[in-house]
Amino acid sequence: MTKEELLQKLTIVSMNHAGITALDKPIIGTHSLATCLGILLYDEEQKIAIVAHATTGDPNIAMNEVLTIIKENNLEFAKFKYKVFDGYYKEGAEFYHTKEEIVKYIRLNILFNIPFSEEEIPSTALIKNPNLEANEFYFDASTGKFVTSEALALLLENNTITEDVTKPRHR
Repeated sequence: MTKEELLQKLTIVSMNHAGITALDKPIIGTHSLATCLGILLYDEEQKIAIVAHATTGDPNIAMNEVLTIIKENNLEFAKFKYKVFDGYYKEGAEFYHTKEEIVKYIRLNILFNIPFSEEEIPSTALIKNPNLEANEFYFDASTGKFVTSEALALLLENNTITEDVTKPRHR
């Protein structure tokens, strides 16, 4: 896949937001996870993924957006697997117990949910961007596979991802 093909299929979710895949945009992810957390929800049957980028201390902004996406797309009965990814500086999130808050939010607000097993998460699912002190991940809902290393390699061509961690943006 070329960088141009990737960018046509990719949705990058920025801070305090959530996004959903579409048939023509099956790859989704987030970047600039420094003290923030990344959340992946995936329905294997429908091949739909939702990603959120939640800030430490107040993940509700992004998580409320997740619920809005679920309701707007009539996914209340979807069977979501989920994973909450740490940022590069995970101590900040641990201090505020943000990861526990997010898991509790998912369990209370999303009808069918089960965490991904550790065997389903490859070591290359979450990667530190070499240009930033931040983690990122990318997931292909059409295949149910993490494509972080492939996507990051293409995005780093010509410094696509080099912005300051405090200024994430959609591309």
